[in-house]
Amino acid sequence: MRIPNNIQLNKECQYCIGCFSKNIKRVFRDGLTYYYCDACGKTLERSLVIDNGIVWWVDKTTREYWHESVGIFVFDSENKALFFERTIYPFALAIPAGHLDSNEMALPAVIRELNEETGIHVERETVKLFSEEDVAGDQCRRGADHHRWHLYCTTINKKEPVLEINNEGVKPEWLTLEEAIDKKLVYSVKYFIEKYGDKLLKNTRRPGI
Repeated sequence: MRIPNNIQLNKECQYCIGCFSKNIKRVFRDGLTYYYCDACGKTLERSLVIDNGIVWWVDKTTREYWHESVGIFVFDSENKALFFERTIYPFALAIPAGHLDSNEMALPAVIRELNEETGIHVERETVKLFSEEDVAGDQCRRGADHHRWHLYCTTINKKEPVLEINNEGVKPEWLTLEEAIDKKLVYSVKYFIEKYGDKLLKNTRRPGI
């Protein structure tokens, strides 16, 4: 989204994405997270958040709001990848992913996100950087429509690992890329699968498999 000129970028704050009021609060419906604005009375799927704890910037020419993100395709020995349904916008199937913290490098960040979101721990040497690229049209709950992605792949020896999906997701499932593309996916995951297909799988590091 384009940041209005009256938004103070030097101050951390949360705004209604409709009227840009600060009178906004998180509400829950059917297990999903929304944001209610006391000023305009709207309940929306996302808000505008200025948070210096993550990497963000505003394009000086277009005023577009950008975030930087990490994500990982986790494959098992049957060439299936791990997905789960998000309970925070965007409401669709996703891979383990998150915003890059301002004090982090991408590789430790994606390992952290994977562990926080699923309970899976992987060693650095088993994780391979697949792509670093800008993805326009990739909306997130904090108001950005564009993200700079650091995408990784890994393969684990899945012997029914105990998945501990955090409060951002539910219903984990293992799907082939062909099965996944027929599902409702978050924008970025759909983009990566359609663009790269089986190249995602072929570029994983597969120790002992």
